[in-house]
Amino acid sequence: MVASILEPADLDKDQARAIAALSEKLHLPAQQVRQVYLEEFGRLGSQARVRSFLSVLALSRARAVLRSGGRFVSRN
Repeated sequence: MVASILEPADLDKDQARAIAALSEKLHLPAQQVRQVYLEEFGRLGSQARVRSFLSVLALSRARAVLRSGGRFVSRN
């Protein structure tokens, strides 16, 4: 399952595993979760000075987007 969503230029193995786990938890297709994750990763990455926790933040934002039905809900 992880191999099916892992594309060399897009994700590393840890990211693919996290996306697969989120897909299972939310009962959504892995491709949909992957797409939202990549959008959030790109959005955050374009402004990030420190990239250490970028994957964690992108996964958190992707979870929020998917739970809200497609729109990011800010906690502020």
